[in-house]
Amino acid sequence: MNQFHQVQNDIVQQVRGLINREINGQSTSDLHRQATRDLESAVAAWHSSYCRLIKFQRDFIRSLHGWFKLTLVSVNTEPINGNREFSDSFMFCDEWKLALDRIPDTVASEAIKSFINVVHSIYVKQTEELKIKKRTESASKELEKKASSVRSIERKYYNSYSMVGIGLPDVGPDNGNVLDARDPLAEKKAELAASQRRVEDEMVKHSKAVEVTRAMTLNNIQTGLPGVFQAMTSFSSLMTEALEAVCTRSYSIK
Repeated sequence: MNQFHQVQNDIVQQVRGLINREINGQSTSDLHRQATRDLESAVAAWHSSYCRLIKFQRDFIRSLHGWFKLTLVSVNTEPINGNREFSDSFMFCDEWKLALDRIPDTVASEAIKSFINVVHSIYVKQTEELKIKKRTESASKELEKKASSVRSIERKYYNSYSMVGIGLPDVGPDNGNVLDARDPLAEKKAELAASQRRVEDEMVKHSKAVEVTRAMTLNNIQTGLPGVFQAMTSFSSLMTEALEAVCTRSYSIK
């Protein structure tokens, strides 16, 4: 286990050198967000498995230690019937129990739990970005709907004048593109212009949200992920040393 965590730690340290080189980053999709949610669930399951592993190992050796103490060893720890084998076995079990009790497993547990929070914060930021994206798309559709309506009304309005041979009101070289107050489309065109500004505002917000999400994701991964594997490498190293010492002690039991 320790060897694998050392390799993982060496690989993960390389994320510190990652740089966001994309000026216009790719926006978050539903697939991206689901992948982040899956990662959060996987890390949470990892944390749960880690805690259960430590608990089950300690529960096992404590039960075995208690069985030895109550069944094979008297209150004053003298071997029953003078059998030294039971005493050696109990001492081995006692050292095994102490070794597991002394291992600092909390640091690794907290590191994994902290990374769960890191991934969750990325998920929340992606969700916010997607909401802005959907607002932008909705505003764009509304703009297109209003633009289509204005074009349709314009065609009917201009055609009605041309059919009776009447010139359009206040349309001439002096007026250019200025809307006349008597223009029946003035209100519609004002609404269209407002919709256009709203779409532009939402597009700016979405572009900014993409940048923020991407920067936060990279920063959180760079600061959060290496710490997890550093803690796991340290924990597994201490676990290996403790169990090797216990195993060495077991070789002396005959």
